Amino acid sequence: MSVALRNVPGGRVASPPPHRPTDPPPYTPLAIASDRCKGCELCIGACPHAVLALDVGVVNPLGYHPVRLIDAAGCTSCALCARVCPDAVFTVFAPRKGA
Repeated sequence: MSVALRNVPGGRVASPPPHRPTDPPPYTPLAIASDRCKGCELCIGACPHAVLALDVGVVNPLGYHPVRLIDAAGCTSCALCARVCPDAVFTVFAPRKGA
């Protein structure tokens, strides 16, 4: 233990900060299994709020540009994307209560 403390100023290790509750993770209405998406764009055409787009900066293991959610706040969790997807890449979450 003394070897590790030689490099610490004053030879003391600061105690960790007190535990603070963290903010909940940001809400996302969709989980997309990008590794299975074949980029057919059926979901993009079916989305009434135009919140989905192909991610042309990414190529998944299948060799396709997967779809991504471009506006989480605009998504209403209507699940039309999931209904038309032939590869079942979408998991749709209900909106938060009170939101």
